[in-house]
Formats: sequence, C-alpha cells, structure tokens
Amino acid sequence: MVVLVPGLHGGSMSVKLTFYGAVNEIGGSKTLLQYNSTNLFLDFGKDFFGGTDHFSDRLRPAAYLQIRDYLRFGNLPPMAGLYPPAQAQFLQQEFGATLDTGKVDGILLSHGHIDHFGFLPLVDVNVPLYMSAETLEVLRFFDETGEFDLRMDQRPVTVFEHDKVIHIGNCEVLPVRSDHDILGILGFIVRCGVTSIIYTGDYRLHGKHPERVRTFFELMRQEKQHARTVLLTEGTRLGFGSIDQLTEGEIQELATRVVGTAPGLVLTNYYILDTDRLKVFLRVAEKTGRTMVLQPQHMLMARKFARFDSELERLIRNAEVYLVRRGSGKYLAPDYRLFEQEYLVTALRATDIAAEPGKYMLQLDFSDLGELVEINPVPHTVFIQSGGEPLGQYDPNYTVLMKWVKDFRMDFYRIATPGHASELDIRDLVMRADPSVLVPMHSKAPEALNGYIKDTIALKKGVTYEF
Repeated sequence: MVVLVPGLHGGSMSVKLTFYGAVNEIGGSKTLLQYNSTNLFLDFGKDFFGGTDHFSDRLRPAAYLQIRDYLRFGNLPPMAGLYPPAQAQFLQQEFGATLDTGKVDGILLSHGHIDHFGFLPLVDVNVPLYMSAETLEVLRFFDETGEFDLRMDQRPVTVFEHDKVIHIGNCEVLPVRSDHDILGILGFIVRCGVTSIIYTGDYRLHGKHPERVRTFFELMRQEKQHARTVLLTEGTRLGFGSIDQLTEGEIQELATRVVGTAPGLVLTNYYILDTDRLKVFLRVAEKTGRTMVLQPQHMLMARKFARFDSELERLIRNAEVYLVRRGSGKYLAPDYRLFEQEYLVTALRATDIAAEPGKYMLQLDFSDLGELVEINPVPHTVFIQSGGEPLGQYDPNYTVLMKWVKDFRMDFYRIATPGHASELDIRDLVMRADPSVLVPMHSKAPEALNGYIKDTIALKKGVTYEF
C-alpha cells in the first residue's frame, strides 16, 4: 500500500518511506528510504521482548530460518537483497515467499542499542553499513562477547566523520552528532533531491551534551530554507507527561551521599554501554576512597570506549576486575570466555570482596546475583540500581531482584535518569525545527504531538508513504 502524503507531490523522483518497526511501539527501528533507485535503511533494530508479539523467551523463531518467521508477521522487510542469497532463494522456492528485488545500498546505524541494530545478524554480510567509530566498537564488543553473531570482520563498514556529507547512491547523507545514554549517537539528514528526510535516532536534552541536540534541530530549521523537510523523531517518553529527570551531575551527587554513609559493600547495576554512568561511579569511588570493581565484560566495553574518552581512560586505571565462579566452580580457564581468561590470575573473587567489603564498589549484573550467596553481605549493604537489568517494575525480573534485596536485607536505591527526551523537550524541539512534515515514531503515544505541526503522519506498519 502506498500513501501519498497530502500537500506533497509524488512521482518518479519522490521519496518513499516504509516503516517496519518503531510504529506505535518503543524499539525495533528499521525504516526503508527509497529514492531514484537508491535503497537505504535507517537503523535495523530488533523489537524489544523477542522481536514480535508472536514470540517470547520460550517460543522462538525457527533456528534454521528465523527470517521466514519474522517475515510472516511483518517484522522484517521482504527484500531479497537484504538477506543471504541462499536463504532468500530458499524462502522463495520452499515457502513461496514474495520478496522484492533490488539491492540495498546501505544501512545507516544511529547508535549501538539493540533496538536499533539487533536484526543485523540476519542481514547478508555484503550489505554496506554506515556508523560512527564508537558504534563500530559496540558491535565488535557484541561479537567478542558472543552475545550477537554480527561478523563485523566480514562486513563492509564506512565510519562517518561528524558533520561531513557522504554520497550513497543518489542521496547525500549528513551525519550529525547528538546526545543519548551511549557514546557515538548520530542523527541523519538524508538529502533526496528537493526533499530532506531527517532522522533523529534517540536523543535527550538532560545529558552531557544538550548543545549537540539543539544544534541538530537548528540544522533542521535551516534545511527547510532550501528543501521540503520530513522529520522522523523518536518519541519514547511521549504520553508520560512527567519531566522528572536527573542530570549525570545530580546522579553523582546522590550516589556520593549514599556511598559515603554505607558501612559495608556497595553494589551497582548500570547498563554496560552507558559510560556516562560508569564514569559517575568511578568518580564516586575515587571521592569516597573505594575501589570500583567491574566484571570482565564491563571492563572490555570500558576499554573500547576509552579510545574516545580521556577521562574514562584515566579512571579505569584504578578499577579492578571481578570473576564470578562458573562451570567447574574452580576458576579454571575452560570455564570462561576468551576475553575473561586474561583475568584468571589478577581478578578479585568472592572471598576477596567478603574479606574487605567496605573497600569496594562492585558492579554485579542481574544474571550474576547468585554470587551474593558466596559473598554473604551483611545487612544494610547498599544496592544502587542505575539503568541495568531489570529495566523497571514492568520487567518480570524486577520482582526477582526485590526478593534478593529483601532476603539479604540490603538498602536499595534507584538512582537513574531516562535516556530519552521528555515530552516537553520533544515538543519544543520539534516546533523549533518546524518541519514540512512530522513523523512521530519509536513511541506508544505518537498522537501526543498532534496539532503542533500542520502535516503530522499517523504511521501504520508496513505501509509506504510517498513524499
């Protein structure tokens, strides 16, 4: 189905956008942009909670051909050029799948969160990828830890230079730095003849670099002087109403107060890709005379991001690494992944933490809470939940976490802040950009922006819109 947007003229040189995710949902961003025989994807993310409403942790797509099942429920684009040729042929011959022909000229990745890149393992390794240097390190990290089979060493990757236009097919792409709770976040201005498609990715104004976001939206306003502008904005927090949010500085101040009065061990739980939060805890440890202790995967990611952040590079020199007991229970090399094995001799263990609990701040992922049985922390051990899993009270694992907190009589503090802009900030920025057409996406309440821009599109999944 093709819908011609009112007030704009279609034709052979028009721009077509098809949304295969982030439609009345948070996550799963993957939008096909087509212009003058050029096919680009804006992100290629996996939907939260398994990729589609039809699957769960216990009911998964067919292991031998996940593409088939995701295509069946409209969660992947039906484009033969996206997938390995042998699989595309198998889909057509064995299952009668109808796949569009034509190559994919590139996938533009805004950042390294799973809901923006998580379906890449299904994409043919010959499809060109475009991203920031930081995002490339994130994808390499997931390869190294084995969480995703991305095969980044086999893929053609172009690393964007900030604010430098590149040509892909018949389009010009201007990558623009923004701000989110991960390094390397980009938005894109894609110039297609007289129409510019502007994709924000994710953003916020209460982070470390609000000036980048404001500059991006000012560029959008300037773009309208010589082009029709179609703004695809994320709207994660639309409909929430609340603008309650902390800055990283305020989080550091609160964490310092909590840690400064803690009598024993302090446990932290932050999202592994959020280096702003890691730096907060490293500074708090420094100020309170404690040693920050990271699990190997956290140290690996920190080292990768330290290439882009001199303060992080300095801070992690004082951090230690902690090994959980796995496999045989005897800390033997075969029990650990390759990147973990380098710490077999030097890493701290449960007995070390238990011997001097007041000396440490220990990052402990939800999946490794079982270590507490061995550490056996005293009552009033502090647990700071700061963005790691479980993600919130809606997450089934939150109840499990609270059981551990209660049974070990820990003092629980949630000190965190959203990674996305508030509804008020989104509205103000959108009105500042004043696009020709507004497309709210990555939101469960896109209608919250109705009435602010004359031409606002209410998206439907899988429908093609012509501009």
